Amino acid sequence: MSRITNLNIDEIKDSELLQGFDFNNYDEGDHERWKTLLAGVTTAQDGISCNSYSKGMSLLGENFSDLPDLSELNNKMEQQTGWRVMAVNGILPCEDFYKLLSRKIFPSATFVRDWHSTAFTGYPDLFHDVVGHLPLFFDPKFSEFVQKSSQLIYNILIKTPEGAEKEKMIQNFSRYGWFTWEAGLIKENGEAKAYGGAILSSSGETQNLKDRGYEKFDLLEVFNTAYTDKEYSCKYFIVDSYDDLFASLDIIKTQYNIQDSIH
Repeated sequence: MSRITNLNIDEIKDSELLQGFDFNNYDEGDHERWKTLLAGVTTAQDGISCNSYSKGMSLLGENFSDLPDLSELNNKMEQQTGWRVMAVNGILPCEDFYKLLSRKIFPSATFVRDWHSTAFTGYPDLFHDVVGHLPLFFDPKFSEFVQKSSQLIYNILIKTPEGAEKEKMIQNFSRYGWFTWEAGLIKENGEAKAYGGAILSSSGETQNLKDRGYEKFDLLEVFNTAYTDKEYSCKYFIVDSYDDLFASLDIIKTQYNIQDSIH
C-alpha cells in the first residue's frame, strides 16, 4: 500500500504533497529515457491528440522538454488550474484514489519506465501520469468531469459494504475510468481525437488505436467490456463532446440510486 493510507486526505498540506520526493535522485539515464519517450509520443500524437490536450501541452511546454521537477510542476498546476500533484509510490487503495481526485489532487508515480517499455508500460509511471494526463487539466470542462466523476464514484463506494456487490462496482468503475480517462476519444470537426492518457503517453497505444478503430461511447457496453492494463486496449470509445461524459454521470447516479448532488 502507498503512504497515502497514513494521511488525512481532507487535511493534506502543500508541504506533504511531495513528501519523500527528491528531484536530484534522478540520474542521467532517467533524463535520457524521458527525452526519448517524449520524442516518440510527440511524433505518434501528430493528428491524434485533441485540442484541449495540445493547448495544455503548449502551456506546460518548458516543463516537459526534460524530466520535470514535480515541485515546479505542482506550483504551475495549482496557479493555473487549481489542481495539485501528489507523489505516490505503489497502487493506491481504490477509495483513496477517487477521494484525492475529488479534492483536485492528482496522484503521480515518480519512477520513469525502463528502456524495454518505451512504447508501452502496463504500470503507470511518471511519464504516463504527467505527459498522458496533466495537460488535460488545463481544460476546465475535462478537469471538472474528473473531479465530479471521482466524487460520485467515491460517494457510491463508501456507502457500499464490502462484498461481491462492491467488487462488481469497483470493476465497473475501473472499466469506466479506462475507457474514458485512459483510452477515450472525442470528436472534433468530424474526426476522432484522443483525450485518454494511455493513448497520449504511448506510441504503441497510438498505433493500436489506428489499427483497431473505435466505436460510439455506450455506458452499458463500457461496464460489460473487460480490459487489462498489461496490454494495448481492446476497444476505444468516442464521445461527441465532454458533455457526453457528464451525461454518463447522470446515468450512473440513476443506476446506483444516488440522490445527492455531485456539484
